[in-house]
Amino acid sequence: MRRLLIPAALAVFALAPVGCNKSPEGGTPGTANSFQLDLPVIPNAIKQGDTETVKIKVDRGKDFKGAVKLSAKAPDKITAEFDRTTVKDGESQEVNLSIKPAADAPAGDHKVTITGTPESGSATSKDLTVKVVAK
Repeated sequence: MRRLLIPAALAVFALAPVGCNKSPEGGTPGTANSFQLDLPVIPNAIKQGDTETVKIKVDRGKDFKGAVKLSAKAPDKITAEFDRTTVKDGESQEVNLSIKPAADAPAGDHKVTITGTPESGSATSKDLTVKVVAK
């Protein structure tokens, strides 16, 4: 019995980091008139000078119809740009975020803050961890 429990427990812990990476609710939190930002859980490591593109999704409550403006705040020597900055109801809720560390960006983990601001209601933010590696 003990031999079965240890692998089962390890499997549960191995899956834990793959969970959801959603922001707190924006819009009108606690109601169907809210939204969250859904970010990738483990983005790939990015070499200095290279560009990596990840998908960010606006996850809408059933009654949330407003547009959401997206912004990204990156540390020095890292750029983060969306392919479009406004996500409207009725169009694709996924946007591409291109992340590019400069050739001399310091190696290590860096936080890029993604913010979604609705036409009305409260904004929400979530950090995306970007791992920069030497070229």
